Amino acid sequence: MYRQRRTAALFLLLFFSGPLLRPDPLHGRQDQASPRVAVQAVRGGVHLLRGAGGNVVLFLGEDGILLVDAGVVELGPAVLAVARETAAAEGANPTLRYLVNTHWHFDHTGGNGAMAAAGATIVAHERVLRALSETRILAALDGRVVEPLPPEARPTLTFNNRLNLAWNGDLLHLVHMPAAHSDGDLVVQFRDANVMHLGDLFFNGMYPYIDVDYGGNLEGIVRGLEDILAHTLENTLYIPGHGPLGTRADLQAYLHMLKTVGDRVREMVERGLTREAVVAARPSAEFDAVWGQARGFPQPDNWVGLVYDGMVRAGGGEASGSR
Repeated sequence: MYRQRRTAALFLLLFFSGPLLRPDPLHGRQDQASPRVAVQAVRGGVHLLRGAGGNVVLFLGEDGILLVDAGVVELGPAVLAVARETAAAEGANPTLRYLVNTHWHFDHTGGNGAMAAAGATIVAHERVLRALSETRILAALDGRVVEPLPPEARPTLTFNNRLNLAWNGDLLHLVHMPAAHSDGDLVVQFRDANVMHLGDLFFNGMYPYIDVDYGGNLEGIVRGLEDILAHTLENTLYIPGHGPLGTRADLQAYLHMLKTVGDRVREMVERGLTREAVVAARPSAEFDAVWGQARGFPQPDNWVGLVYDGMVRAGGGEASGSR
């Protein structure tokens, strides 16, 4: 078990340690000052920035810049520079006003300090403020210790369930998704642009990391995505926390994979199989060629183990079988 979990930790440490996605020359404009951050115009003033860790959304218009997530700490200044340069190129207001954190993980909040120093009001679910104010230990990452952010890099505007923001001629719905990828996830819907940033509820083209140490659970992700699909349109575009821009078909394929593997793992948990037995049964095998190949993201055995851990912890105990 130790070697298996150690392997999982090595993959996930690669995932969290810095930007792994490179700009796509077919879909993103390469910024000359920051060769690791690429910009893709989506629609309605919404842009996707890739290469800074977790995906960043840049929303432009006459009111000023709004960002959703800030990438890793090392590339926070680059994200800010690309945002301002893109605003200037498009004739938008280049003043940074808001930063929304979809959740607490450091590949999405590391750049908070740079954005706060530039004048951004940081918005997040109330549990993200708590997470960023305390030391946390990620057992799923081999006991990695995550220190709190300095006070100036923490959210100053928080909410519990839902927050609406009229900005740049659109209406943004910030909606909490409980017990999903972590314990404080939110999604951001740009109503008129018909675009949603799903944070780490959606990993497009790879198995997702699930923060089982702090409230994450596959079944919560599934519930959240089902609700999102029920309340969005056929032509809605979905920005994932990691991976390329997605369509409804992409999100449906991802949800089908999650539900299929989740059902299989749940059945084995209910029969009392151990973690090792569940992983050895390879419940994700039919999906591995598509979803299990991304470097630095959970590989099949690692991911199945996370699914198992989340289900067992949500159930309040350990499976006791030895088969």
